[in-house]
Amino acid sequence: TFIVIATRGHRYDHVSLEAALNTSASYIGLLGSKRKTILIYEELLSKGVSIDRIKNVRAPIGLDINARTPEEIAISIMAEILMIRNGGGGNEMKLGSNLLEKTSDKVFRNKTDVKIGP
Repeated sequence: TFIVIATRGHRYDHVSLEAALNTSASYIGLLGSKRKTILIYEELLSKGVSIDRIKNVRAPIGLDINARTPEEIAISIMAEILMIRNGGGGNEMKLGSNLLEKTSDKVFRNKTDVKIGP
């Protein structure tokens, strides 16, 4: 189970988060700023919620893709959820420059071995 807390106005986020922490969800994420997250954590800690339970919350949620629009933010959140579900690392998949250099060396090495003409 994956839980994303994203309420309008954030008025009941602390209540929603407290309820989510009482589940066996493998992902609990809270949408919002770092400042708001800290305020909610303070509220929950003052109510006796253990720090160990709060440590499992992903907040702010999403991968850092410099998202600006609601659609981009949604993609970053879903990417994080899929990363957690599939055990990914969240790193870019671009080939390293050393592999490109090895490939280039191989291509040019093979070209010098080719005879042209009689």
